[in-house]
Amino acid sequence: MPTRISEEIRRLKKLVADLERLEAGAIDSPALMAAPFLDQWIHASRKVPCLEGVVEGHPSLPDGRLILTSEVHAHLHAEDEHFVRTLSRWYRLGDPRRRAWS
Repeated sequence: MPTRISEEIRRLKKLVADLERLEAGAIDSPALMAAPFLDQWIHASRKVPCLEGVVEGHPSLPDGRLILTSEVHAHLHAEDEHFVRTLSRWYRLGDPRRRAWS
């Protein structure tokens, strides 16, 4: 029986394959004519799981900066450490922020 993570892996591999074909010029409009049709569409956004926190050791962001990660795909708890895999990279997690109640 496939697990949730194996389904996500399959979906992401298919996305990467399609993007590579698009970049290589191997996808054209006739090949996409069987795709589902979306009418009356607008650009929209939706919430995805991500983390907000103060980053250290990021390859392109300064230490101490408050960031939002890309979408979280996996959470690993190994020994006394926690890690998450976002769309972009792995993060090692420190202490969670306490929520302020208003």
